[in-house]
Amino acid sequence: MVKQSDNSRFRIIEINEAIQERAIEIILEGLEERFGFLDRTLNPDLRDIQHNYIDKGYMFLVAMLDAEPIGTGALVEETEGTGRIVRMSVSKPYRRNGYAHMILSELERKAVEQGMRRLVLETNKEWHSAIQFYTANGYEQYAIDDRRAHMEKWI
Repeated sequence: MVKQSDNSRFRIIEINEAIQERAIEIILEGLEERFGFLDRTLNPDLRDIQHNYIDKGYMFLVAMLDAEPIGTGALVEETEGTGRIVRMSVSKPYRRNGYAHMILSELERKAVEQGMRRLVLETNKEWHSAIQFYTANGYEQYAIDDRRAHMEKWI
């Protein structure tokens, strides 16, 4: 177990084989909701989380409520001292309860433990709720391109 909140029903753990498929579905359901469709071929990293994240020393976390996966988040090394937050997603019925904030906080804590000083992320520039979430958590937009808002936080 990585973190358990005061609410003993909620905890954040590292991904494992038993919950991997549900964690992937949470991410894909969120993408489908945002885009209105889903092309499963556009997310090759999810086909082998062990190889693409864990074997490389990256962190892939799953938020659990009781025994049910309800959210995800991952931290990968971008460059020395800089990490990238990816695969943040909370299943729709559990949103707006602080779970995404707890996942993000745990990823930030892990980043500090790993000696990272800066975290970056990107999100679709039209996803205003995501941008608001990251802004509320101390991230600042440093670039924008045709499709994405790029954000950073010094930790």
